[in-house]
Amino acid sequence: MVFRSYIITICCLLFSQTVFAQESDFRTRLSRDITNELIYTSSWSANFRLRSDGWQVGGEITKSKNYFRSTIYQFDLGLYKHPKQVRQNKDPYAGFFNSNGIRPFIYGKQHSLFALHAAIGQKFLLAEKARRNGVMINYYYVGGVTLGLLKPYYLRVCADAQCSRLEVVTYDPDSDNNFLNYDYIYGGAGFGKGWELKFRPGLHARTGLQFDWSSQDNVIKAVEVGISADGYFGRVPMMVIEKNKFLFFNAFVGISMGKKK
Repeated sequence: MVFRSYIITICCLLFSQTVFAQESDFRTRLSRDITNELIYTSSWSANFRLRSDGWQVGGEITKSKNYFRSTIYQFDLGLYKHPKQVRQNKDPYAGFFNSNGIRPFIYGKQHSLFALHAAIGQKFLLAEKARRNGVMINYYYVGGVTLGLLKPYYLRVCADAQCSRLEVVTYDPDSDNNFLNYDYIYGGAGFGKGWELKFRPGLHARTGLQFDWSSQDNVIKAVEVGISADGYFGRVPMMVIEKNKFLFFNAFVGISMGKKK
């Protein structure tokens, strides 16, 4: 009986030491993992977003405040489309590269709208990445300034009824230059024409979720979804024949690639 008690006591001590060692090892690994995460005090990434009303390219810089919260700075350039604009071609047999010289055009378009954004905000860690094949989820919101760039839209139109000569024109309310005469429109003038930019300032806000699936701790590979809004100090003259607005809402999906430091 005494011998059996000794055996039970020894087994209990060995079991306790094993459990203590495993717990100690777990705490050490957990501490090491958190420490490894905390050494990344900043990051940068480049991104591309496909919006419901266009697209944009840009970048993001992050400065960590603590393990769960960061300050972010976003910069990007985007192209906006009016919801009523329709791309069409006078030549139904035109190829992809328009080798016949007849370019597609948008009837009634007055300006192309580009937008430069500079914004600051906060990012929050919602879900940490699992040890293997996990996804890190971050939520963010930003707000800042917008600089709208209005590029006049040009068309190639027939100078006479026989279309013996072509002219390159833009919309002019004081001139009857056939810009809105559909029968006289030959095609678009091309992207290289019309860089007499006009500026339209405004404000910008964006919020979204980022899903980072990178298997490397110091690499960012993320899919992004969210919504954003731009408000300008006055209506933006994008179309002649449609109602223009000063407030733009959109949903977007994007991809980001970058590094942590």
